[in-house]
Amino acid sequence: MFKSLMIIMKKELRRVFTDRRLVITNFVLPMASIALIYSIMGLMISRTTEEIESHVTKLYGVNVPAAVEMIFKSDESIAFTETDIGADEAESMLLEGEIDYYVVFEPGFEEKVADQNGGAVPTIDGYYSPKSDVSIEANYKVGALLEAYRNTVLASRLGGEAFLDVYALSASEIEIPVEDKGIDRGIANLVPMLVSIFIFAGAMGIGMDSIAGEKERGTIATMLLTPVDRGVIIGGKVLSLSVVAVISMASSFIGVLLSIPFSANFLSAEGSFDMSQMSLGGAELFMFFVCMIGLVGMYVTIISVLSMMANSLKEAGAYITPAYMIVMITAFMNMFGSADTEPLYQFIPIYNNLLNMKQILLGDANFGSVMIAFGTSTVITLALLIVARSLMHKEKVVFPS
Repeated sequence: MFKSLMIIMKKELRRVFTDRRLVITNFVLPMASIALIYSIMGLMISRTTEEIESHVTKLYGVNVPAAVEMIFKSDESIAFTETDIGADEAESMLLEGEIDYYVVFEPGFEEKVADQNGGAVPTIDGYYSPKSDVSIEANYKVGALLEAYRNTVLASRLGGEAFLDVYALSASEIEIPVEDKGIDRGIANLVPMLVSIFIFAGAMGIGMDSIAGEKERGTIATMLLTPVDRGVIIGGKVLSLSVVAVISMASSFIGVLLSIPFSANFLSAEGSFDMSQMSLGGAELFMFFVCMIGLVGMYVTIISVLSMMANSLKEAGAYITPAYMIVMITAFMNMFGSADTEPLYQFIPIYNNLLNMKQILLGDANFGSVMIAFGTSTVITLALLIVARSLMHKEKVVFPS
């Protein structure tokens, strides 16, 4: 049986790796396209950020008090202009990008601020364009400067800046041992999602063609004529598909790593990332590999069962797409969720493996949780294998009319 299983697996792998088109589309193109896309995204984001940070804000103001004007002019990133234009004209200028911010102070603003007898609070109206990144940034910048002015007024009322100091907070980052430090949190959130999606995507195309495609072309009949149990045939296909999925995932992940020098500014939480941070100990690598194998087993058998149920490649695609969506949703839930979760989550298939991957990368690996996740994955994989074997023995499924 084992020999027959290996023969089927080798036959399937030979079909994949001797087809130049399949090699290029499943291994080379994903790596190259991901590296290129992520690098371009990183470069464009860096360029946009630099442009916003280096941009000199064009600020127009009406009835601006001298004290506030001094604060505006002291900021080298702001070009302030006193004006008397109305709000309508200013809005047109904001939309056209002629100015970045327009602020209007109520007439008699300084006198009303100086009045401490509980009179009406004077108003400041600010305008910015939500269509412009530099205008949005100007809104934050002007708000911060006006907050500084407010503190100055409060200090004057209270008798000095010392009266503004209500307390002194000293927050210190604790020192974490090297073995527990883990990697950048942004990368740790991203890697499990990429691994999960790459595994499923890598197995999906080949899996559909290997089973549903052979049914559609009628070539599966030739294989069934051989003196080999049908369960061995589906088992060989699952094993070969697992190998292809892992290689495809590795290829795609290499593409991500190649883009790191350009994409780290948006992939990582700290805005920068060094490849040396990806180093993991032997125990962590083993646990990460166990989680990955759990995902491979479930994804490959899910694709195999759905492909067995389909009569054509098109139908298989319709069946597998919802499963792919569930995989993606689960991956995003883990990416944006907290690593501190309820123990019950360790028993949720797929999610538990992704959660453990993230904890491993963050330096909070738990061998017991990894084994629980692997156990649930194994149970589901075996159950799906039984279903696939059962479908393989049904003539109506294998030879649809």
